[in-house]
Amino acid sequence: HRIAYLNSRVGISPGRIAAVTFTNRAAREMRHRLQRLMGDRAQYLTAGTFHALCAMILRRDGEPIGVPKDFVIMDDEDQISLIKRSMELANVDPKRFPPRAVLSMISSAKSQLRSPEGFAATANSYYEEIVHRIFVQYQGFLDRSHAVDFDDLLSKTVELMRQSLEVRTKYQDRFIHLMVDEFQDTNIAQYQIAKELAAGYRNLAVVGDPDQSIYAWRNADIRNILSFQKDHPDAKVVHLSQNYRSTSTILDAAQHVIRPNSQRIEHQLFTENEQGTPIYVAESYTEEEEAQSVLREIHRLMETEGFSLRDCVVTYRVNAQSRALEEACLRQGVPYKLVGGVRFYQRREIKDLLAYLRLIQDPYDEVSLTRIINVPARGIGKRTVDE
Repeated sequence: HRIAYLNSRVGISPGRIAAVTFTNRAAREMRHRLQRLMGDRAQYLTAGTFHALCAMILRRDGEPIGVPKDFVIMDDEDQISLIKRSMELANVDPKRFPPRAVLSMISSAKSQLRSPEGFAATANSYYEEIVHRIFVQYQGFLDRSHAVDFDDLLSKTVELMRQSLEVRTKYQDRFIHLMVDEFQDTNIAQYQIAKELAAGYRNLAVVGDPDQSIYAWRNADIRNILSFQKDHPDAKVVHLSQNYRSTSTILDAAQHVIRPNSQRIEHQLFTENEQGTPIYVAESYTEEEEAQSVLREIHRLMETEGFSLRDCVVTYRVNAQSRALEEACLRQGVPYKLVGGVRFYQRREIKDLLAYLRLIQDPYDEVSLTRIINVPARGIGKRTVDE
């Protein structure tokens, strides 16, 4: 609504407005709502994730820092493959140093805008020295393949803004207004991008809730939203304190849970919704016992309140929790439907086909070449690949 207001009432051209959020799903929802509010004018907005915005900037203007227009973006599986090959070259045992943990540390360094050299300068343990050796090889693979990973999209955009006055001025002049959703989930690189883009007109609007900052494992930095007022002392703060979704029971419980946190901005939420049913807390000592208690509750709802199985949904925090629930359902003969599975673009045959297409576009893409050099099988062994 703020974007629609800026366009229709203030007269800001849609092409001069940028809005970024955290996930692809949130970006799709934002564009859908803008389409309803603005009609055809919405297509001229720059609206998407930070990564999509940075990819657009690098494709158009990344050459001053050595990023070619036709660069490829490595997904998670590609990155793990590259980490394993980098470990081989660095003579590091993947059994002692799990590739996923190494990639996580490299990702964290990049989100803090630290290059392999910058990482080495602060390494103060044997493990960090090992990660640095792998980091050097990994970044070399990316550069030779004309490729970037997701963290590079952000860090290289910051590098571009800092090194090229022409590019920085171009985008600062273009975007009169910059808006950032889910600001509590931004990392240091994203915060720096927002500051650089908004430095021209200083029209930066962010929406966020420090109590919802749960993505530290994705390198989100809570200090961004906590220090926003210090970095922008003339910013106007609008508290959105009314909750429209939850009952007052849920809201009170949530506020008691979050209150002991030290790094937060104190604010009191309220709702005009009904009190709601009390919260039921069940303590289980094993995952099997937890699954049994869930099924007992489902049976109680069916027998005493007239619900059917199709009325009941069980949600869990991580996919690993589904196993205990599935086994309990199988033992008791309870039919169930598991929602989710392998996403289309993560299927092996789709990734193989995309690897062929990427290799056609970019013959320097070593990751794609390694993936399909023997797919379908054509008698090429490891020794031949190495040679």
